[in-house]
Amino acid sequence: MTLRIARKRIVSRGDIPGSDGGVYNPGAVATGEGIVLLARREIDYRFTSIVHPEIIVVDPDNLEVISRRTLLRRGYPAGSRAEDFRLLHHGGQLIAVHTLVHPDGRIRPMIAAVGERTLEPWDALELPIETMPVEKNWVLFDVDGVLHCLYRLDPLTIFARERGAWRLVRRSDNGWSSEFRGMLSNSANLVPFGDGHLGFWHSIVDGRYVQGAMTLTRDLEIGTTTGVLLDGRDASPGQKPGVLYVSALVVRDGRVLAFYGEGDAHCGAASIDATALAEELARHPFAIREPVTVRLAPASMGELFHAMVALDDMTRRGPPRPLWVDVPPPLHEAVKRFAIRGLALRDLAGRPCDYDVGSLCTATPARPRARRS
Repeated sequence: MTLRIARKRIVSRGDIPGSDGGVYNPGAVATGEGIVLLARREIDYRFTSIVHPEIIVVDPDNLEVISRRTLLRRGYPAGSRAEDFRLLHHGGQLIAVHTLVHPDGRIRPMIAAVGERTLEPWDALELPIETMPVEKNWVLFDVDGVLHCLYRLDPLTIFARERGAWRLVRRSDNGWSSEFRGMLSNSANLVPFGDGHLGFWHSIVDGRYVQGAMTLTRDLEIGTTTGVLLDGRDASPGQKPGVLYVSALVVRDGRVLAFYGEGDAHCGAASIDATALAEELARHPFAIREPVTVRLAPASMGELFHAMVALDDMTRRGPPRPLWVDVPPPLHEAVKRFAIRGLALRDLAGRPCDYDVGSLCTATPARPRARRS
């Protein structure tokens, strides 16, 4: 089934004074005054600390702009910049998870309180795991008044905020990322939908962004997914061709509204019939992909090269499956450079593997392991 998706431009670069660098990637929630967007307004494309959180209120029926105002940032580190706000009602207040770019180059999400005229830090989002210097696309959702953070889709990694601290409540491998040669990332804060929550995922294919929908069950498992619903191939020209980046979802009056940034320049929205989307999702229940496991100890860079070629060829045959590779740590960066679809570096010590070899170019499989159906 092909879903009918209607798209509408809401604000273009230059429509608002001081937006020569674009106004895009909006968060969105429905309120009494309309649908409130919180977009990133850039004065130019130098990407300095001068970036403004811009409230844009639109009519929920026709998505025409009703009003706008600029929020004043308070309490942020000097020289930092706040980007890509994702809005959520929680505990009687409006909050936004957003990316904060620090002067030293670190990039990671945090949560801010959104006032009538101000944006102020609310939670540093200090997760109890080791994170990278550059982290993005952490999204939030609310379950029975408890704030949750969906950190990653594969392994599915979810945290809950209890008494001001974050606790890991779900971490499970599912193999979904094996379907993508590039990354698989969250797009928008999740919203209630059916018996669970609705979210969007995105990846990059041939230099353009592609987006689809997914659901999370009440048991905090991925329930259903769609294929590509929005493709950056259809994005209007902007600063970055091929970028159509969903950053917010609003379910209202039988429609799912997916708000997005276009080309790092403009704000738009895609309208999808909610019933049709639910039916499309129901046709695609999510199934865990079992991994192929490989323990690899090449004696030379030449052997590593031949092994990577063999693994790449393996992933191109048959349906996509995760590929877990255990290789000595000094070779991790070299392995990543091959960008093999579905490959993840894992410590497989103490467990049987499908392949346990020095070089795959001459290897035979290890004893087959029983697989779950």
